[in-house]
Amino acid sequence: MTVKYYAILTNQGAARLANATMLGSKLNLTQMAVGDANGVLPTPDPAQTKLINQKRIAPLNLLSVDPNNQSQIIAEQIIPENEGGFWIREIGLYDDEGVLIAVANCPETYKPQLQEGSGRTQTIRMILVVTNTEAITLKIDPSVVLATRKYVDDKISEHEQSRRHQDASLTAKGFTQLSSAINSESETLAATPKAVKAAYDLANGKYTAQNATTIQKGIVQLSSATNSTSETLAATPKAVKAVMDETNKKAPLNSPALTGTPTTPTAPQGTNSTQIASTAFVMAAIAALVDSSPDALNTLNELAAALGNDPNFATTMTNALAGKQPKDATLTALAELATSADKLPYFTGADRAALTALTSVGRAILGKPSTQGVLDYLGLGETINLARNAVPATRRINSKPLTGDITLWASDVGALPIAGGRLNGALGIGADNALGGNSIVLGDNDTGFKQDGDGVLGIYANNARIGYIDNSGLHMSVNVLTNGGIRVGDGKQFSLTSNNNSTMTATFNLWGGADRPTVIELDDDQGWQFYSQRNTDGSISFRVNGQMEPNSYSNFDSRYVQDIRLGSLQYGQVWNGPGFSDTSGYVITGITNGNSDELVDGAHRRPIQKLIGNQWYNVVSI
Repeated sequence: MTVKYYAILTNQGAARLANATMLGSKLNLTQMAVGDANGVLPTPDPAQTKLINQKRIAPLNLLSVDPNNQSQIIAEQIIPENEGGFWIREIGLYDDEGVLIAVANCPETYKPQLQEGSGRTQTIRMILVVTNTEAITLKIDPSVVLATRKYVDDKISEHEQSRRHQDASLTAKGFTQLSSAINSESETLAATPKAVKAAYDLANGKYTAQNATTIQKGIVQLSSATNSTSETLAATPKAVKAVMDETNKKAPLNSPALTGTPTTPTAPQGTNSTQIASTAFVMAAIAALVDSSPDALNTLNELAAALGNDPNFATTMTNALAGKQPKDATLTALAELATSADKLPYFTGADRAALTALTSVGRAILGKPSTQGVLDYLGLGETINLARNAVPATRRINSKPLTGDITLWASDVGALPIAGGRLNGALGIGADNALGGNSIVLGDNDTGFKQDGDGVLGIYANNARIGYIDNSGLHMSVNVLTNGGIRVGDGKQFSLTSNNNSTMTATFNLWGGADRPTVIELDDDQGWQFYSQRNTDGSISFRVNGQMEPNSYSNFDSRYVQDIRLGSLQYGQVWNGPGFSDTSGYVITGITNGNSDELVDGAHRRPIQKLIGNQWYNVVSI
């Protein structure tokens, strides 16, 4: 038998459950919705994202795994008796993000309201089969849980048979354990009468006290001694204070802060260890250092003064030595020269030097502080000024020597004369030319005009030829768009012809006159003509000298009779009966006689009907 009512996972629900299973996360089912499916029992569709016609949505009251089938999830919602007034045919299960996870249909059930005179609490249950119930969070809002009678009975029975009761405490009742101990400090045990009696006897003087030891409680004697080794006496606060006073005089083992004048043994000179150095050891080491210095530097102050009190003495010495000339072959060669007046040393080879005579002119030039001073001394300043903007005599302009006045023409510099001339090659206005040949581009490197042959001027847009102009007219391979009218000639007549793919020429004419303001004509070479005329009274005259075949006959079918028939048969009793009166549109189709006499017993009639459009109508009489 085919299952009529069932629940399925939606595509979104299956994807979310698979994702939760793969990632080890949880799918939280939180709400259930019901609807009437617009009055028709629906078939659950996995592609659904919502109910067909939702009437109510609310949190779940129960969500659990079926104890008899671990692969089934049971979801329940209870609709209270004060809600209703609608039919229930469809059920939807939603997660905490509002996604429809499962959808189901159910037997058609009407949920009444109390205001209608009847009311009931309606339980809606959906049983959903899944492959992994662990991927679904079985948790609902406790505030919407309604316990069934069976649930309460089961919980009471389970509670009676279990030991899951809380323990008693100082703030709550519960189970507790008894104890007869009289020396326990527990706050979770309850004293037995035996323990109470023992405490009572002790308080009433019936208990014989024993001395305290290290292993049992009892009576003990106090002592203020601080040097006793007794294990039967108890120290008084006085003894504890005396010990603390002595302890406070000692330095702690961890980073001691010494006070007073602590002493330490003086180590022998030359000792190098982690032993604490006394002042005597330090003074002896300093004295030994000073005694080893010369008499003029027998104090540290004298030694510091000799070094210029420089705290960075080592760095100062290193920097000073870095500026010294190292003693090498070059320095040796210079040192071997026998210098004298008006002699200038110079190198004659590698590490070899010699002297040359220095004249007064040479000495004067070497004494000038700048190049300009040398030029002024030599009298060359004005010469350089005159030659600064000069052009060398060997230079030429367009192969014309600089021996006299030069006349330059436009052709000398590759320019176009003002009077006009010939421009060879491509021209770009505002952009480089990419069309090539004899072309002009305007603003865009591949949009403009190009000579495409004798008498042919091509029109290009983005390197695509969209038309051309020749002696026959303008030819366009794209649409011609205009926001205004197209006028041809000086009159109002307009003709449009095409000789492209047609075997005959079709001509379109638009014209008019005083007696016919607007005339539209379309004809061909063999005399076919479509003619439309606007008359002076506003009416239109229309004619076609050929057959017209409309694309749709619906307009004609709805206006004209398509068929005729006789309608349903009717019978009228004639003998001892009323028969038929004259009724518009009916015809008599038969006369009956039972052969019992010569009289007519009855008559048959049918209405005459006509079909107009898709409707049959009875005809009427004149």
